[in-house]
Amino acid sequence: MSKQVASGILRGRPFGGVVMLINNRLRSITETICCGERNSIVRVANYFIVNVYWPCVGTSDRLLICDDVFENILAWHERYNMCECIIAGDFNVDLDSPDPIAKRILLSVCEIIL
Repeated sequence: MSKQVASGILRGRPFGGVVMLINNRLRSITETICCGERNSIVRVANYFIVNVYWPCVGTSDRLLICDDVFENILAWHERYNMCECIIAGDFNVDLDSPDPIAKRILLSVCEIIL
């Protein structure tokens, strides 16, 4: 990103990212757990909520980036395993495809559920 900013004015929406908006009525029962470039995690009451943004097809080191994000999510989930888990966001993959990212997502979700 810093390389892009240094090269001139950014136009449009050149990069993705994640954000969560929490209603003010829920702030007293909300805990921000982790905020990063590709994921954010909050606990609202008894819900562990993850918002992710996976890299697009063609991104260099795509699988490594996804593995790193999942390792982060799984590590935090271990600490909050008593909560119900919700994972949402922009997966940038067809989960019914043979794409290695789709397989990794499905395997990781199974790890969280079980």
